[in-house]
Amino acid sequence: MGTVILNPAAAAETVCHEEQLRLWADDMISAIGMQGDFLKDLAYCDLVNLHRVVESEIKSIIESAFDHPEARTIRRT
Repeated sequence: MGTVILNPAAAAETVCHEEQLRLWADDMISAIGMQGDFLKDLAYCDLVNLHRVVESEIKSIIESAFDHPEARTIRRT
């Protein structure tokens, strides 16, 4: 049986490590970029900042998901 993490922030911290966030952010930004010219005129530093914003939002969303009442009913073995 695995370790039970009761705190949503701790669970999000475990799931949302730096490498995983970078992958998810890149996937999201790539998908957004394919929808039009959104990324065309961004400088490199703007793209780096965009990645940081997206990574932060992903982590916030996942923490909220772990904090959702339905998430407390999930049992993992």
